[in-house]
Amino acid sequence: MSDIARDELEGVIERLVDEYTPGDDLEDWDLAGLETQLRQIWPVGIEVGSMSPETVEREKLKDALDEDSMSAYDDREQTLGEELMRYLERSILLQVIDSRWREHLYDMDYLREGIHLRGFAQIDPLVAYKNEGFGMFEELMNSIWEEFSKLVFNAQIEIDPSQVQEGAFAGNGGGLTALDYSGGTPDAQPSALQEVAAGVSVTEGTARPNGGGNGAPAPEVIETVVKDEREKEIGRNDPCWCGSGKKYKKCHGA
Repeated sequence: MSDIARDELEGVIERLVDEYTPGDDLEDWDLAGLETQLRQIWPVGIEVGSMSPETVEREKLKDALDEDSMSAYDDREQTLGEELMRYLERSILLQVIDSRWREHLYDMDYLREGIHLRGFAQIDPLVAYKNEGFGMFEELMNSIWEEFSKLVFNAQIEIDPSQVQEGAFAGNGGGLTALDYSGGTPDAQPSALQEVAAGVSVTEGTARPNGGGNGAPAPEVIETVVKDEREKEIGRNDPCWCGSGKKYKKCHGA
């Protein structure tokens, strides 16, 4: 995720620069507003708001902001540690996608309900639905990475003291050296948590896997298949029992 996250972060910055410095008319530029938006993502080391529009070149400004953001990203990764940073990236992205995707589905349903009205303006509703839906999807992707960029710099990581093993504060002036995750056996946990169940070693603000503790290998991922009794009574062309609106053969029967 690291390379993808960095590329998308640069994309977020460049879109903000384009939004707040539109066209060639310097009177329309809002460098103060741009700095305000950028500081919501990371502690910008460039005083953008104090710059004079006459002395600013848009592309050079983008390059300078990209470089500053990557430096801040490196500092963030160095503070948390490489492994914990990768886990943080995945967790934040999954959470943001889950939230934003649900909103997108509601928006698409709303669009579908009224798309037939485009016919009164001599516009093919099907073409309009495709074009507007594509635009909404692009906005969805941009909003996902914008929210991800804000969270990855500002998310606070807390450790539950009740989950720390005895003796975990030995050495390093009482610094945390090991963590224990509860909630069932490793084999019974979801695959995303099995990586954590392998154990995490944290020292002076950094985190790294310790091989499952005592040198033991990480547990194997066991795939569990859950069958529902309702599936026996549903035909392949009937609506799926989960309420998705799809046919059973294209949903849980796939």
